[in-house]
Amino acid sequence: MDSAEQKILDLNVLLLGPPQAGKSATGNTILGSVEFLSQLSPAAVTQECRLCCKTFPGFLRRQGCELALRLRVLDTPAYPSCLVSSEQVKQDIMASAERAFVTGPHVVVLVLRADVPFCKEDWQLIQLAEDILGPSWRNHSLLVLSHYDSVDRAKIRGEEYLRLAPGALQALLESVSTGTTFWTTPRNGCRERVDP
Repeated sequence: MDSAEQKILDLNVLLLGPPQAGKSATGNTILGSVEFLSQLSPAAVTQECRLCCKTFPGFLRRQGCELALRLRVLDTPAYPSCLVSSEQVKQDIMASAERAFVTGPHVVVLVLRADVPFCKEDWQLIQLAEDILGPSWRNHSLLVLSHYDSVDRAKIRGEEYLRLAPGALQALLESVSTGTTFWTTPRNGCRERVDP
């Protein structure tokens, strides 16, 4: 590895979620800028995988050397899809992830809506994450529960929401070892983290 490579640390992030979950807005928040189209729509907004990269110079120091962080975020179409076969979307996502990330995705961000019940179709998303990263995907994942503003308007605190979650969602919450976070979307198109 030459000195130029040693000065950049790559972090590959794969966004997965059902229609209108807020994957693109989540990607914008992770990048710290509006790179992906994100809007309310009666149909899925993201039709194909799209990679955006951002480099943060001087992000950290390791062994006395200053490193930049190169953040690579792959936004994906909704899965499962209402428009085309889920198998086709799955193959497109897997092929795009393979092309975009030489070393594979480091983190899978599962984006689910907090204001919509968790259902059996959401398990297809979990299976996709496992197909991409293997059985250890849970060790490299983050669960984002979006649209928290709806939960907040119902006067439900995040910790209570998690406690009231049905068995299937509880199982998912317990299996994602890196944690769960609630996000709400302000007017600028990026999301804000909300402490439960």
